[in-house]
Amino acid sequence: MPERSSSTVATLVWISAFASAALLCGCAIGPNYRQPDAPVPVVLSQANGPGYTPTEPVVSGVWASFNEPELDALIVRAEQENRGIVQALARLDQARALRGQTIFGLLPTVTASADRQRSEPSGRDPFLPPGQGATTVYRAGFDASWEIDVFGGARRAAEATRRDFEAAAADQAAVRLATVAEVVQTWFALRGAEQRLAIQRRNLANLQEDGRIFEARLEAGRGTALDTARQRSLLASVAAQIPGIEAEVVKQEQRLAVLTVLPITELRDKWLAANKSLPAPPSLVATGSPQAWLKRRPDVAAAERRLAGATARIGVEQADFLPRLSLTGSFGYTAQARGELFESATQRLSYGPTLSWSFLDFGRVRQRVRGARARAREALAYYDETVLRALEDTENALAGYRAATATLQALDEGLAAAREAAQIARARFNAGASDYLPVLDAERTQLDFEDRFTQAAVARATSLAILYKALAGDFARAE
Repeated sequence: MPERSSSTVATLVWISAFASAALLCGCAIGPNYRQPDAPVPVVLSQANGPGYTPTEPVVSGVWASFNEPELDALIVRAEQENRGIVQALARLDQARALRGQTIFGLLPTVTASADRQRSEPSGRDPFLPPGQGATTVYRAGFDASWEIDVFGGARRAAEATRRDFEAAAADQAAVRLATVAEVVQTWFALRGAEQRLAIQRRNLANLQEDGRIFEARLEAGRGTALDTARQRSLLASVAAQIPGIEAEVVKQEQRLAVLTVLPITELRDKWLAANKSLPAPPSLVATGSPQAWLKRRPDVAAAERRLAGATARIGVEQADFLPRLSLTGSFGYTAQARGELFESATQRLSYGPTLSWSFLDFGRVRQRVRGARARAREALAYYDETVLRALEDTENALAGYRAATATLQALDEGLAAAREAAQIARARFNAGASDYLPVLDAERTQLDFEDRFTQAAVARATSLAILYKALAGDFARAE
């Protein structure tokens, strides 16, 4: 027994020393990842103009800059309940589980087993007398195995799943950003539609009152049928616009209810205040440096992490070119009587290294490596495309917000002039200096400017939400 123990210890020491040396000396097979450069210079040319401050860093919490508690509450609700975000979180948990699975794959596997087997030979066995040869065997023990990651294939697999998890985290951030931006845009669209509806209803009420005056003047012989008909046409034109705007209000309410997972009645009664006006967007928007912007974009981060994972998987496939070293061992007891099962005489022990090498399968391995390299090239091209699309998205958002601001300013001036013209035309008509046609034209123009101005205010607010999404301000850090 001492000789057996000393031999066991010596063998275990040798195996441990060999495994440690292999792990220390071995480096992970396959190419090491290096983050690629952007396919084009990262420059936000549209930020170098009026309305933007590229030298000022973007701060986090951009949505709070609207200073709207109602909108803030809806954003929080969407972040907690939106089903798109819930799905993204579930995908993140899946990636986390796969990552943990590959990490545990680096560790030894130990299996416990116990069994009882009864063997009875045939009664017609010519080599055994009748009633003899029946045996009962009891076994209990542990089996252990550990694949030593000598060349780093398993470590590359763990690296790949870690990159997948990081990509899933970036995907979840992108879904959250898109959802919040859609909540903001929908809220703006709803408030704008409500404002348009209120304006048109007010105009309709005023025109209805004018209509009664025109009818009375016509009956008294002081008006003309032509002026009365013209006034009715303007009244009908305004009335015809109201149903479409009412439908737009319902459409935006329903969309907001879906985004926040709220019953429509609860949304209207508890979450939306009546007659809420649009907030005034800031006159200057900080854009920060292009380099910091690129790091903030979650879609770019997800594409970059997937490229890193694809690079690691080249090493996973290349590892099959090389031998695999495993340590296996078994310890337990085998006895023919249950009472003898754990006696020292029934003890069994086996252990040792196993070296396997599928060197005749190199053709298939070579094709798998070729496929892995092609997938890495595809991931690189997708990363480049994502950066280019992000630049396009952000440049368009910068140009769009500037254009929306300029349009609103021009319409504001036009609306003031249209109101003044309508007042002058009305005064001339009341004084008998002109017929109703100039009043009709002036008031049509005023109504048109009022509606266009409200729509432009909504467009500016929604374009700012699109810009904040493109700038990824939610993920701003110290720049």
